[in-house]
Amino acid sequence: MDYLGIYGGLLFGIAGWYFGRRAAAKNNGLDEMHAYMASKSRSISWYFTITAIYVLLSLEVFGLSIGTIPSLAILLFVHLGSWGLTFFLLRARMTEDPDEGKNSKFQLVLSIAIFTSVLLLFAIISAVTGEWRFLLAAIPPVLMNVLVMISIRKKQAGSGKKAG
Repeated sequence: MDYLGIYGGLLFGIAGWYFGRRAAAKNNGLDEMHAYMASKSRSISWYFTITAIYVLLSLEVFGLSIGTIPSLAILLFVHLGSWGLTFFLLRARMTEDPDEGKNSKFQLVLSIAIFTSVLLLFAIISAVTGEWRFLLAAIPPVLMNVLVMISIRKKQAGSGKKAG
């Protein structure tokens, strides 16, 4: 049954990639901008992967070993997830309407994406290790992100009042 998940996921991923590229080619979506965003998102995803490697190494140093397969699964999830997420965010940023200016919702979308990713990462580590205390480690980055979201909303509301 384990093989079904590993190789089935790989087959579905390859099929999704292939059919997605075919659909994008039909709509003239494989241009220079797409190539730039793909390479930029791959580059950014390596920073997330390096951070995840250091987190997993730190867990091992602190005596919380989670095993080889779960560690590799977390690294794969972080790398592919951050690759897709950064591509999505770059596409949103590149296709943003310049007339919106400071009232752009891009910063809010970015903050929500980071918030969700951090919470999901710590929840996965907590589930894999069986240690609920890893969720406590998620509190500072999540709290900081909530404060950033509140700050963005206040700035957007303030600039909306000045314009009106």
